[in-house]
Amino acid sequence: MGIGIVGTGISGLHLALRLRQSGIDATLYSAQGPDEIRGGPPLNFVTRFASTREREKALGLTAWESSTFDNAWVHMCVEAPGGPSFRARLPRPASSVDFRMYLAALLEEYRRRGGSWVRERVADRDDLLRLAERHELLVVAAGRGALTDVFPRDPARSPYDSAPRHLVGGLFHGVRSPEEPGMTMHMVPGAGEVHAPAYHSFTGRVTAVLVEAVPGGPFSAVTDRDHREDPGRFAGELLELLAAYAPALRARIDEREFALTRPVDLMRGAVVPGVRHGWARLADDRYALAVGDAWITNDPITAQGANLGSALAFQLADALREHPGPYDEAFCRAVSERMWTTAQPVVDWTNLFVGPPPPQVGTLMAAAAADQRVADAFVARLDRPDAMWRCVRSPESTARFIEEARAVRSAA
Repeated sequence: MGIGIVGTGISGLHLALRLRQSGIDATLYSAQGPDEIRGGPPLNFVTRFASTREREKALGLTAWESSTFDNAWVHMCVEAPGGPSFRARLPRPASSVDFRMYLAALLEEYRRRGGSWVRERVADRDDLLRLAERHELLVVAAGRGALTDVFPRDPARSPYDSAPRHLVGGLFHGVRSPEEPGMTMHMVPGAGEVHAPAYHSFTGRVTAVLVEAVPGGPFSAVTDRDHREDPGRFAGELLELLAAYAPALRARIDEREFALTRPVDLMRGAVVPGVRHGWARLADDRYALAVGDAWITNDPITAQGANLGSALAFQLADALREHPGPYDEAFCRAVSERMWTTAQPVVDWTNLFVGPPPPQVGTLMAAAAADQRVADAFVARLDRPDAMWRCVRSPESTARFIEEARAVRSAA
């Protein structure tokens, strides 16, 4: 009977590939195959940090190992009079590859290795009940639609009941890389953020520009309109926004060339950060576990969602390998709580940054701009969420982090 996995995002695919390596029978279910994944609009603009890339190596995935896909630098700028800015090199490069390309290739690789995939729409609890008869355990890794109703919201871990940011973004030609190519983040107090990582997509090296707008703020004029019918107008409005609020990014754009790579390469939405219950009883002796977006939804402000999804997939694969069954309530409860220890720093850090900025964030940005050692230490923690959370969780912890960073001899 084996394990049933619903969803072909990074959590579902990394879990399926890892179970395949361990000799554990698993079946993937999704309504879309590789061609449909490649042909749809982007749902996100993912940066995979080094820890995720290490897990890819463990899975034998080598397609994106080349430095061609590397993003080695992080640039951060507070776009306000006298606002701090800094840049730092990641200890190990990240990678930003169009997730449609990435996920489609992983699904094809899973099938090439003999993995079972069923094209089947799984939309609600009744569908899960039907699948539960085929498997010892269901893992739900699809975080959209009615499936999430199976896992109720956990109010103790979910401080937001509405989206703190509205999103719009696309893939663009005509954006010159900063002096040290990589990822840039422009923070505009009271308005939101603009992310602009170098990105590898179907047309080669491009730039992903993602606007995160505080609802009702000055960015809302761009995020709250549906631009699919007139992508050219969207590019023009985005240029005006950048000129007014992110001039450092605007200065790198050639307006004669600035345009969406393709009309389909445009996304818009809103994310309500939250944590749902990690498991559900479907029938007397059948259970479903949630991972990835089905369990935890993170705003993209900290670029952690896909990286956490990969980490949890490996953690769950280890638990399934170590525990051959039965997959009862005790197992689901135990593994869910174990995975929460990995997820909690990401959730808390992301929720802190997407809310009204606490004083320690400003202190940290100013210290990083003034001292490269602090900038280096901060950027190094982007791939270490537990260490990042210890750094930013309170003014006192941030002060200790800055003091410790200044005591280290700079590698620059």
